[in-house]
Amino acid sequence: MGQAWIDKNPKSIPPLFAEKFQYYETPFEKPLTSKKELINLWQDVPESQKDVLFDFEIISEKNNQYIAHWYASFIRKSTGKKTYLDGIFLVALNQKGLCTLFKQWWVNNENK
Repeated sequence: MGQAWIDKNPKSIPPLFAEKFQYYETPFEKPLTSKKELINLWQDVPESQKDVLFDFEIISEKNNQYIAHWYASFIRKSTGKKTYLDGIFLVALNQKGLCTLFKQWWVNNENK
């Protein structure tokens, strides 16, 4: 997904997911459960962000569940402000390596 973000290619995200999945943009929102919802969520990226940088480090793996620390930065096209994100992913994969659960937590720091 990080490469899809950098490439601004929302259509490359759904193939990473199983037919049945839960995608939490934040842990407190209702999860997305369809690939169409995923594309709609990510459609804004090519229009609103530029110069996206993304990296991650897996910090835990057990029974096809992964926890990763991630960080990203980009420039908001509308304001020219640089935004920094720092977060955690929880990802569960099925036996085919497709995502069945995706949760993320993150904080945002935007330069003025």
